[in-house]
Amino acid sequence: MGPQEEERELSIDEEYKLWKSNVPLMYDFVSETKLTWPSLTVEWLPHDPQAPLTQQEMIIGTHTSDQEPNYVKIASIELPNEVIDPHNVSDAPVKSNVRITKKFKLEKEITRSRYMVQDPNIISTIDGNGTVSIFDRNSSDSPVKTYSYHKDNGYGLSFNPISKGQLLSAADDGYIAMYDINAESEDPVETWQSTDNCIINDIKWHHFDATLFGTVSEEKNTLSIYDLRTKDKVTSIEMEQPFNSLAFSKHSKNLFSAAGTDQNVYLYDLRNTRKTLHSMSGHEGPVTNLEFHDSVDGILVSSSEDRRIIIWDLMEIGSEQVNEDAQDATPELMMIHAGHRSSVNDFSLNSSIPWLIASTEEENIIQVWKSSSRLPRISNSKPFINYDLIN
Repeated sequence: MGPQEEERELSIDEEYKLWKSNVPLMYDFVSETKLTWPSLTVEWLPHDPQAPLTQQEMIIGTHTSDQEPNYVKIASIELPNEVIDPHNVSDAPVKSNVRITKKFKLEKEITRSRYMVQDPNIISTIDGNGTVSIFDRNSSDSPVKTYSYHKDNGYGLSFNPISKGQLLSAADDGYIAMYDINAESEDPVETWQSTDNCIINDIKWHHFDATLFGTVSEEKNTLSIYDLRTKDKVTSIEMEQPFNSLAFSKHSKNLFSAAGTDQNVYLYDLRNTRKTLHSMSGHEGPVTNLEFHDSVDGILVSSSEDRRIIIWDLMEIGSEQVNEDAQDATPELMMIHAGHRSSVNDFSLNSSIPWLIASTEEENIIQVWKSSSRLPRISNSKPFINYDLIN
């Protein structure tokens, strides 16, 4: 016999087939929908208390060709309320339960859309021109307000979770704008400019202090923390490669995270940003987005151009591992969602049903999925409802 043939790298389709075969072991629920156009954004809306918990809504957008109009859309999904035996799952395609219930027309592609925490009927968007639009889902299909401050494509958009009506935007033109959507004026109430007008990749409000927000930009690959009281940066972190996203913890006022081109996920303490608290490796491509869990302390989720979403359990940092486990991953890497076949554009954690996630990718696909309640970190808390894989 000749020398043993080197192990062949699986194709994307083969990886997807392998992932699908492991779905019954790794998930309580998976749903996949092919959209007409890809969505660059997704965000769960708060659950309507008048509706069953199994009925959930989300915001998505479109990125169409130049000849087609774009829309920001309200989509709903009906979750099953009975467990299906995962050992009796067939190879049939996963059913789609996502349907569009309302849409608002825009000219350019929607790069990001976010709702206002204090009134989820108010939805903001930023588009390929950097135009920020405000919609009221109970009003007309046209924007109730439009801000045309930015002159370039933008991905930064964040409503203040504490101060009602305060909205931040950031764009590739290197500018940051803050709006008061309750005011009559359609001009920003405050603006900031990055050095050399460098691209700003993300912007987020702090969850405990209404005056703090953070940005990540390609200005010397910098993460910056701003304070409205000083109208300037209060701290900044420079990296060798750009950050693409940042997130503030919803459980600790000092903890925040950032990640980007170098594929690692970093943890920081606001009280001392001169050094990294911890760095986590697991992605094989630039990180595209970060989000801390709403209701479970110590859980951080990241997505990447490597087609993966990783759930990190920060409580496991420093835990001892047997040699075999240590070779596979760091102890804080809780789960890898490998169901996407192209770069992950955005994802969102559901605030009503812990561990339920919606994620979108470049190839027109949106997935809704929940990690298995058999996983140790999840099994410690009782699920709100019982549901399993849809065929």
